[in-house]
Amino acid sequence: MKTGLVSVTFRRLTRQDIVKLCEKAGLEMIEWGGDVHVPAGNPSAAAEAAVLCERAGIVPRGYGSYYNAADDPELFRPSLVSAKMLGAKYIRIWAGRGLEYSETAEKNIAAAVEASARDGIKISLECHRGTMTENADIGVKLAKNTGCMLHFQPNPDIDFDADLDVLKRYAPYLCAVHVFAWEQALRGGVKTEERLPLKARKEQWLRYASEAPDVPFLLEFVRNDSADSFFEDAEALLDIAGAR
Repeated sequence: MKTGLVSVTFRRLTRQDIVKLCEKAGLEMIEWGGDVHVPAGNPSAAAEAAVLCERAGIVPRGYGSYYNAADDPELFRPSLVSAKMLGAKYIRIWAGRGLEYSETAEKNIAAAVEASARDGIKISLECHRGTMTENADIGVKLAKNTGCMLHFQPNPDIDFDADLDVLKRYAPYLCAVHVFAWEQALRGGVKTEERLPLKARKEQWLRYASEAPDVPFLLEFVRNDSADSFFEDAEALLDIAGAR
């Protein structure tokens, strides 16, 4: 099992800082975010990230774009430019807005798959609430119909068994897994989500890892957005990877 970091975990840090954190933690790869660290259509930022990774022996595995398949497919092209310069193996895109199936979004996903394939890059759909991939039936349908891949991350709104079932269904199409530990909580009568140490969910993540042993598991979001929490979670992730 490969391990890494999603760079948007630390939006306030520089590209160099992100690489140094991964290097110090012993993680192998980075999914670079397309909003801050490697903006879409900014080849110089992508080139710098690629050089920093190469010098540190870290793989720039993916490009986390913010292109949404609900939008004009021409808006995807800047993300492809950055991903090519970065040397990414995949581009993560978003599967529409809302939970209902969209034929237009499916066509746009297929167009992105076709465009990126010319450069040997895969397309993977973000697994996120409020998009079509919240419904596993639709996520699988999109993967089958377009040739895209799928990300997975736990949905805090459902229980572990339901999340595990989604992962099992996504496994044949799986590109990467975003790793975090959250729990639902009530604060003043308002439902909120609290970040936990990853080790607090170690048994759950061991189960996830057993279902997807050959894809990258990438840390995303840590308590208080702190480096200390990141290093603690990275150690837990490496323990999970070694115990799988």
